[in-house]
Amino acid sequence: MDGGDGSDGGSSPVEITYRDRSGGSDPSIYADVYNESHDSIQINPSMKPVEEKYRALIAQISAGNAPEVLGLDVVYLPRFAQLGALDTINDFFDSREYTDEIFQPLQEDFIRWNGDVYAMPFWIDLSAYYYNKNHYEEAGLDPENPPETFQEFLDACEALQQAGYDTPLSNTLGFVGLETFFFMPHVWAGGGEFLNEDQTECLIDEQPAVDALNFFLELQENGYVTDQTSTEAFTYPPFVAEETSMAYGGGTGVGAVKSQNEELFENMGTAMFPKPEGGSQSSFLGGNSISVSTQASGEQREAALEFIDWVNSEEGMRVTVEDLGYLPARQSGFDTEYVQNRQDIFGAFRRAMEQGHAPPMHPRFLEMQGPLNNAIERVLLGNQDPQPALTQAAESINGVLQS
Repeated sequence: MDGGDGSDGGSSPVEITYRDRSGGSDPSIYADVYNESHDSIQINPSMKPVEEKYRALIAQISAGNAPEVLGLDVVYLPRFAQLGALDTINDFFDSREYTDEIFQPLQEDFIRWNGDVYAMPFWIDLSAYYYNKNHYEEAGLDPENPPETFQEFLDACEALQQAGYDTPLSNTLGFVGLETFFFMPHVWAGGGEFLNEDQTECLIDEQPAVDALNFFLELQENGYVTDQTSTEAFTYPPFVAEETSMAYGGGTGVGAVKSQNEELFENMGTAMFPKPEGGSQSSFLGGNSISVSTQASGEQREAALEFIDWVNSEEGMRVTVEDLGYLPARQSGFDTEYVQNRQDIFGAFRRAMEQGHAPPMHPRFLEMQGPLNNAIERVLLGNQDPQPALTQAAESINGVLQS
């Protein structure tokens, strides 16, 4: 495919619409940068707030005027594939020379549904924790070797508290979605899963999940963490203000800290979430896939594929990392000078891309988040013990699977 960056003989450019979600970052910058260097294709960005985007998109699909390019939160991919809204792009995927360097966890769950490729990876978010190196040093901790196990993490919190940092960690599991973004990596680290392999049974009440929830409960009972049931604010503000020494977060934390506390940005590190003894650290791999609508055809479809190819190019990945603060899907995206100069930040992110998990690719996954979120909240509020709470969640989720 040719990017079309020169004159097209005076004919009008092919115009296509790129729909995505607006929020903390503005993905319309992809269209702005692309349009600056391409004459034969014009990308018209259409950003919608998260709460409106998917309702509006379904309405457009039903009316037969869907955007040609769809940036989709990966958890929505199965749903829209099942609706018949996304074109299969198996041949396109197979023809790209760079697909073998897409991080392995993204090559299956992130872009495929029932064996077909419906999307390419786009901008990736992942879960990890941030820490203040100065606080670590004052507490006698090694900032170059952050804690890796549950017990090491608890010990580090105790050391920070003894050093005068009364609340070492900022974290919340209160927002629906964080039960998978923050909680599930601790379950995966112990060998647990959300669903069984054929997606007929929920496994969230097995021992790895119980152990993970006990870890969060111990953080709370020892006073090491901010209110984990809060929905008032995300985890970054206390960390940016240096009121806490660590914060659970995602890739966007880099930009949040850099823009609000430059001194902290120069003295912070990142690490993968802790694991149980004998486990393997993990991360939640989320963010966006990018797809072509089934309603795109002819030159519009070709133009859509050109744009999708570009967002995974070196220039597109630069926008992802430097302008938006997310992570690239290709290994070479971590080889840029910008990334190499901050290995204390991006080194853990790269390991997370290699060892992380995408969410369960089930069309009704969003309906399954609430029961788990509610179970975690009941435990953290002292209303129920971990095992019965998770058993109740599993029963509710099994009801979704069987309905």
